[in-house]
Amino acid sequence: MKKIIAALLILLSLGVILFGQDKYVNTFNPSSLLKPTLKVKTVRDLNYWKQPNLKNFWSWMPKLQFAVSGPIADASYFTYEFFTPEGTLWFSQDSAPFSIEEGRYLGFESEAVPRWTDKRSSIQTGIFSFKITLKNSLQGTSKLFYQGKFKVGKEFVGTPHPDFKNEYAYYVEQDWMLPMAYLNFNTQSDEDAPVFYANMWFRGQNSGKVKGFLFYNGKLIANTDPDDVGLQESIFSEGDSDHKYQWELWKVPFIKVRYFENNPNGVNRFVLKNNPGNYELKVMLDDEVARVIPFTVGKDGKIVDSGVAKTNNISGFGIIVPTKINPVKEGTVDLMSYKTDAFYGNPLTGF
Repeated sequence: MKKIIAALLILLSLGVILFGQDKYVNTFNPSSLLKPTLKVKTVRDLNYWKQPNLKNFWSWMPKLQFAVSGPIADASYFTYEFFTPEGTLWFSQDSAPFSIEEGRYLGFESEAVPRWTDKRSSIQTGIFSFKITLKNSLQGTSKLFYQGKFKVGKEFVGTPHPDFKNEYAYYVEQDWMLPMAYLNFNTQSDEDAPVFYANMWFRGQNSGKVKGFLFYNGKLIANTDPDDVGLQESIFSEGDSDHKYQWELWKVPFIKVRYFENNPNGVNRFVLKNNPGNYELKVMLDDEVARVIPFTVGKDGKIVDSGVAKTNNISGFGIIVPTKINPVKEGTVDLMSYKTDAFYGNPLTGF
């Protein structure tokens, strides 16, 4: 047992995170990068190595986070390469060796700012690019697995005082995420009657403000309980106290709406499998409707894929659906960025 725990700790320290697969719901395209898990963000370095004598000269490094489905052979590893806006190689690094069984997946993240005043840290902004290459020394193979680009901006958050004049918050533009939602079912709380839920992104800090309403044929059938709605993930710019450059993924579950009902004790629940047709999900931030998501449920009770998920090789985390956005509570957002920036320079076909 101690050896297993030690092995897990080694994997975690090397940026390899273990995951499983959910029954009924998560079926993965084999040997793929699972796009909904892909994140590129900045990590702040509190100093800048080219100016070692200046205080609080903030700089940054990129961090990649993503998950990959199996099967992938033993002794495989990833090489991450980052490129400057001029197209020259900035730096590269390798993941720990790994393997993935069929039907399972692993999470990965690249190393960023392992120590203050790292010589890879930068103060440059613009459009950067990256490549993820899958390699296997035993097989002598090397395959480009994914590549993309990301836009980095900055905003001054310091003061005119000389000790703080070089404090800039660096951020990756993530507005492309906002028009996308993922609809799915949660089997963990009730395997006999999986709960329907939606995951979606908002800009800013929205704790306690998110509430969902579900309509069927124009009739309200359910709304969320404030205790059930939860923040899943946050991408933010370090040093941005106003949360202008923060994007949050919220889970909006409907406890009384189920995929199917095999629990004899289940009462007063709305079962999607028994009610195929057209639905509309409305999500409010405070007193404003911020998202409207129309979708269709088939006769099997599953969310109907419009073809976007299949065409764009998106799997494992629910059906991706477009959302209508009213960003009145989220400040200035770029509603068209998904056309060019989705999944970091890999826009969706047919979305």
